[in-house]
Amino acid sequence: MASDLLNLPWQQQIVIAAGCASYMTAYLGGRKHHTTVEVVFITLVFSLVSTASLAITNQWPPIASGAAALVVPLIVGLAWRKWGRRFFAAFMRFGDFSWSNDDPSALATLVANVRFPVTQIAIELDDGTWLRCDDTSKFNDAPYAPCLLGPDGDVALYLTHEDRPDGASNEVTTVRDEYYGDRLTYVPASRIRRIAIRHGKL
Repeated sequence: MASDLLNLPWQQQIVIAAGCASYMTAYLGGRKHHTTVEVVFITLVFSLVSTASLAITNQWPPIASGAAALVVPLIVGLAWRKWGRRFFAAFMRFGDFSWSNDDPSALATLVANVRFPVTQIAIELDDGTWLRCDDTSKFNDAPYAPCLLGPDGDVALYLTHEDRPDGASNEVTTVRDEYYGDRLTYVPASRIRRIAIRHGKL
């Protein structure tokens, strides 16, 4: 299969590569629920953008035309991810066509969120313990700020407070260290009973 693709003309290789790269960019973190048919046809849509770019720039030198055919669909993929999906969903709701955002779950929507930054996060464990980060802005310059939400329900956060089932509360003051760096706490999905998140506006 790979050798067959490499034997294709360079224009076709670029179109296929650009379509695949653009799809992966546009749906980064949200591809898990896509079926094979969806992947193929979404990739094909972005490949058509690459084909159009090649047609428009066919008088350019091959390297410039090929570069444009790679870059243009990537820009379209980024634009679709940042603005396109949101505007399309708003149009569907405004026209009363559909109120679904097409994500498989509310968690998937939260994971894909790039519009509203997380300002607070709290997790209730299966034993009743609450783990919190009351002000995620304190970690905006941290490596994985402000937290990580996994597509399967696992979470990583900068733990600042711990509330135990017996009522005892503990503030964690050693999350940041000038020498060792910032400590991230990972919580597997199997231990999580509930997740509470506050979002701010950009």
